[in-house]
Amino acid sequence: MASKLGSDFDKLTWAAGVSNVGDGLMGAAFPLLIASLTRDPLLVAGATFASRLPWFLFALVSGALADRMDRKRVMVVTDALRAVGVGLLAVSVWTGDASVAFLYVIAFGLGIAETFFDTSAEAFTPRLVAREQLSAANGRLQAVEWVGGAFAGPPVGALLFAVAASLPFVIDAGSFAFAAVMVALIPGPHRSERVGHGTLLEDIKEGLGWLWSQHLLRTLVMMAGVINLITFAIIAIFVLYAQDILGVEDVGYGLLLAALGLGGLLGALIAPTVVRVVGPGNTLRIVMGSAAALTGVFVLISDAWLAGAIMGLYGFTSTGWNVVSVSLRQSLTPDQLRARVAGAARLLAWGTQPLGALLGGALAAAIGLRSVFAMSALVYAAMIVITWGVTSNQTIRAAEAGGPG
Repeated sequence: MASKLGSDFDKLTWAAGVSNVGDGLMGAAFPLLIASLTRDPLLVAGATFASRLPWFLFALVSGALADRMDRKRVMVVTDALRAVGVGLLAVSVWTGDASVAFLYVIAFGLGIAETFFDTSAEAFTPRLVAREQLSAANGRLQAVEWVGGAFAGPPVGALLFAVAASLPFVIDAGSFAFAAVMVALIPGPHRSERVGHGTLLEDIKEGLGWLWSQHLLRTLVMMAGVINLITFAIIAIFVLYAQDILGVEDVGYGLLLAALGLGGLLGALIAPTVVRVVGPGNTLRIVMGSAAALTGVFVLISDAWLAGAIMGLYGFTSTGWNVVSVSLRQSLTPDQLRARVAGAARLLAWGTQPLGALLGGALAAAIGLRSVFAMSALVYAAMIVITWGVTSNQTIRAAEAGGPG
């Protein structure tokens, strides 16, 4: 039976849910794999750098191409390619041939595919649900992402890695194949109505120029860029923090990620309600304030149980950001520009991720693992002060009243 959001969106939800379980397995197993090959913080962080660098290099191109092509077809093809890539990784781990350099290559290739998939998916969702349903739809997608990618997947991935290192990668490859099939079952072509027939470079300039002309969206994207910079500084070294400071083994590391996922799941379930009750601007302020406080606590603690509780709280509060920012971008952007604007937004917001990974590795190597969390807390606090006037309910409601274009 179809949900209120429709049977086609249900297929997308199933695809996202299953592939996110695979992502969760990979998310725990991949850092454990790289940490088993090297203890150098910079080399460990290098794997995260390789996986996120494509957002800096290809986000604009992938968005422009997705606006020229059938977005559903792009998603199907990229998921199929990701299934092959992770399958090759599984074989290399099984045969004992995996190396740091090979992991970098696989991470980079998967990152390229992700740029095409995610820009297409952001533009695809508004074609399946009504504008007033976008918060609910994004809330559901956030929920399944947290369930699979951060709650259920990581502890299972860590456990499977301890049993047989190749197993989590085999299952992840299968999850991408399943997702490709589910998206393929959504009926009809999903190519946008193009206005004009400019060159690819002209298309890119149009999408980037439109985003830059929107004060609210531009500010949110720049804030997201800073958030991703410090978030990936933490992500890049967190496996070492968990093992060397919190003293956990492989399964314990997976459970820490699961705590983050459980909090994120609960947050995603209530985020649309929170946005409706306190308003989108206040939601963003709550997210930022909580992040500043919670990352600061990591500087002071060494207890794994307390760290797990804090990670749960961080996941719980952080989901509101994506529900607000993605829904705004989808609702305010004309359909023929959505993939290009998504690409431009993710270049500015996610292009900082590889730099954050290098920053985290360099800080940890030079000063210590705790310094990464101290830097993050200070940056969050400064950003709250700088952006207070823009992240208000009044500013956001005024932009929503203007509508697309």
